Amino acid sequence: MPDKRLPQFVFLFTIFCSMLLVNFAWDPVLVRAADQENCMLCHRYSGLGCFDKDTGAKKIFYVNEALYSNTVHNNVLCTHCHLNLKEVPHKPAKKVDCGTKCHVKDPSTNKDFSHKIVVDEFRKSVHGESALFTYKDKQPRCKYCHTNPLYSPLRGIMAEKPGCESEALARCLACHEKSPWTKRFLKHFVSRTSSRWNNKQMVDLCNNCHADEEFMHSFGLETTANFKSTFHYRNVKYESENAANCLSCHGPSQPIEIEEGKPVQFSAHSIKSADNPKSSLFKEHRALTCGQLGCHEGANRFFASGAVHGTGTKPTLLRKRLVAEAEELTQEEKEEIKADIKKAKMDKLQLTIIWGIKAFYKLMIILVGGFMFVHQMLDLRITLKERREGRH
Repeated sequence: MPDKRLPQFVFLFTIFCSMLLVNFAWDPVLVRAADQENCMLCHRYSGLGCFDKDTGAKKIFYVNEALYSNTVHNNVLCTHCHLNLKEVPHKPAKKVDCGTKCHVKDPSTNKDFSHKIVVDEFRKSVHGESALFTYKDKQPRCKYCHTNPLYSPLRGIMAEKPGCESEALARCLACHEKSPWTKRFLKHFVSRTSSRWNNKQMVDLCNNCHADEEFMHSFGLETTANFKSTFHYRNVKYESENAANCLSCHGPSQPIEIEEGKPVQFSAHSIKSADNPKSSLFKEHRALTCGQLGCHEGANRFFASGAVHGTGTKPTLLRKRLVAEAEELTQEEKEEIKADIKKAKMDKLQLTIIWGIKAFYKLMIILVGGFMFVHQMLDLRITLKERREGRH
């Protein structure tokens, strides 16, 4: 007697295969970004991790494949960055060097892509190989500012959030037949040409370190916590279109002619110490930086000599000694200097004077505003009285 369950099994199996094919056909990105190295065999589990034997902190090794396939690195295999991983299970991965050449081709040159140009530029900056970084664990790394950001999603013409226009993609596909490549290129182009941080996010990012008093004094630098009490930050806070963030001065996007006939293009990766003649904030260049188009055009050196970060102390002589003799000083001498820098704070009298000035201005605002309100109310009362009596 024939088994009647067989046709039912064939039917269900056919349906399953059809759904699988439709799924891959509907989202070809998943086919391209498939786990070619089988890393997700382990890294798909959200609880995968370990405890650092030195700090006790838990490290999470979970990778969300759906999110990763929609990031700027979605076309890069794991071993293109984690070079020491040769087998599964593998040994602990070494720190990634962002200057390593990838196996992804740069479409403009058809050469292996690399961030080496940016990495080399960063290493020459104050955040890179500065003598102030006596402890390498305090030195900022690429991942501190750069995550693996998601591409902006496709959106309709009426959407309020930023993203790729679906109409623009349709126009691209009219000529470029390879849909996954076209979609990825458009998303990459839109993501890279739009501002990644708004002004407030940029200030907050820098303040994570530079507003930390103890951390900054260990390098002999002034803190920027008082920047939030300045006029510049008020513009940032209230989202003024022309507001200046940290990079507007320390890494301006407009070229500055620090040498005659040689405009220099700055960036976040090329920030130099203010004592460096190649810095946009070197004393001879500050007027040019302040006088950028859209800022304080026509600013002179007297204007540019004012304080920007608000009130605070700057133990420059201690800082200069630490920089100049960083390699010659013993560890005990360095600790002694850092202790002296830590003590170089505003005294109680200075803080009291500043508090008094702020309190005076607030009191005057309340008194003047209150007087004007009472004046207007009395005037309204008299006007209404005259109208009732027919004298107005």
